[in-house]
Order: sequence, then structure tokens, then C-alpha cells
Amino acid sequence: MHKKEKLGVINWSDEWDKPCLIEQVQMKIDTGWIPIGGVSYGEHEAFSEKVWAQSMSKEEDSEEE
Repeated sequence: MHKKEKLGVINWSDEWDKPCLIEQVQMKIDTGWIPIGGVSYGEHEAFSEKVWAQSMSKEEDSEEE
């Protein structure tokens, strides 16, 4: 993810109306999310096609008094 590739497994062309998975994951990392493991590929009930996904986690800020 540190270098831009023209196209890759999860970096499709601009024909889709949303950022590719690489861009979406980077936006989440920039706001404190951490990727867990690798990407997944499979069916999703809301889509007729298979999709790529990345599990991510974010710890809540704890404020101790």
C-alpha cells in the first residue's frame, strides 16, 4: 500500500464510483483504524457480485478521571 500501482488485486480503475479498497483502508488508517490480517473476498448479501473486504479495529479513547 505504500506505493501506487496502476491496477492490482484490490486497486481497480476509476470506473467505480467509490475509492478502491486500498484508498478506503488508507483513509481509515489515517483516522486511527488498524487493519487486522489480510483482505477477504466473497459474497455479500447486499451485492450481486463478490466483494473485497478488510477487517479493521479501532480502540476507543479512554479518559480516566
